Amino acid sequence: PEGLRIVAANGPARRLLGVPPADLVGRDMHELAATPEDECFWRGVAEGADASIVSDSFVSRPGGVAVPVTRRVSRIEPAPGATLYVLALLDRSAEVEAGRSADVTRAELQATLESVSDGVLVTDLAGHISNFNRRFATLWDLPDEMLLLRADDEVFDWMRLQVAQPRDYMLRLAEIEDETLFEATDRFVLRSGRQIERTTAPQCSRGRPIGRVFSFRETAPAPAPAT
Repeated sequence: PEGLRIVAANGPARRLLGVPPADLVGRDMHELAATPEDECFWRGVAEGADASIVSDSFVSRPGGVAVPVTRRVSRIEPAPGATLYVLALLDRSAEVEAGRSADVTRAELQATLESVSDGVLVTDLAGHISNFNRRFATLWDLPDEMLLLRADDEVFDWMRLQVAQPRDYMLRLAEIEDETLFEATDRFVLRSGRQIERTTAPQCSRGRPIGRVFSFRETAPAPAPAT
């Protein structure tokens, strides 16, 4: 803590930082601080603070490559009067890349949903809303704040109250939810007089059901019988 000099490093540190352990020994920790948080932490240690920290951060490899890590710094006393700080770094590159891939997949899925002319609602196996498109919100006249909060119960209550015959609507919905692999097409009338056709099918991944997809479209009223 007095000079903030590295006194030891191991093989994994070389793989993470791109510098041989022998070349790390003797270097000032400020040289390796890649974020303002690191700078503040080591400045506090130099000023006598008995600090420790666990957080996500970055380290820099030669060439300015930033590597995401989980950083843990612990204060130890291997001998009376001898204080050291142990810095453990866990490479989070794979985790961050997986998160980026998931973000891209979600964006592509949302773009697909928005390109569909029907209103689409996707739920998981527990019945929680996992996705929807703007056409779905428009068909059901859902308030914006309800969508922003992703308030599942409020959304489903709103839908129930918009239906002309809510009891029949809920009974049929219960039948659908009881059968994970059930597929169905139904029609019902909203209190506004609009007629809605609902089609539902299981959402599957790798051959296993993971949720349910509902699609809604407004249909024309059936023609009156000829007289």
